[in-house]
Amino acid sequence: MKKTISYYLITFFTIFASCSTSDDINSNDEGNGHPTSTSYWPFAIGNKWNFKNINDPNDSFVHHLYKTINYEGKTYFQVEFLNAPENIESTDGVREDNGVFYELHGAISQMGVNISAGTIMSINTNLSVGEEWTDHVTLTISGDASGTITHTNKGKIIEKVASLTLNGKTYQNILKIELIKNINNSINGSSFTIKYEDWLAKGIGPVYRKTTYNYGENNEVEEYQLTSYSLN
Repeated sequence: MKKTISYYLITFFTIFASCSTSDDINSNDEGNGHPTSTSYWPFAIGNKWNFKNINDPNDSFVHHLYKTINYEGKTYFQVEFLNAPENIESTDGVREDNGVFYELHGAISQMGVNISAGTIMSINTNLSVGEEWTDHVTLTISGDASGTITHTNKGKIIEKVASLTLNGKTYQNILKIELIKNINNSINGSSFTIKYEDWLAKGIGPVYRKTTYNYGENNEVEEYQLTSYSLN
């Protein structure tokens, strides 16, 4: 994925998707889209989802939960990111609490600049169609620079459908959500918005994502579909 900015390291890195050309992960769907997990995005170490760009078959990536991190007594799952500097250790993660998903922006210290940690709600699967959620977190910048980075998440349940067919495969119990993330940096006054449109299959996770980047007057769009997955 060339431009998709993740929930987790949005300050410095693109890690929601680490680019890959591999599509050979064996599916474990417990009966063609009828898994036993009740989560709309199952979190477990080793879980992997393979995606391919709808408009570019050579552009694919794997979303791999490879380890956990603890923050304020809560366990967050971390996404493996490739193509990042070897000396960079992720401090970010995600967790689910009874259908509500949270993203952790872990504390970072780089080149004399320190950014504090914070958490923000990203998805609430317990709401009904049309219902919305909003959350925000302000991260403090100190050291060689002083200021704040504020994240605001505004989400909405768009639709719930019984089934959806993608790439010839039918998935059951689909939740369609929209999340608009706005990020403001007080130091340079910069602000940008990312709109995520996700289709989540219960027990499987994301099967489709459309991402729209808004940088002032410039907009860019990416669309990815699930090709295979492996769940533990």
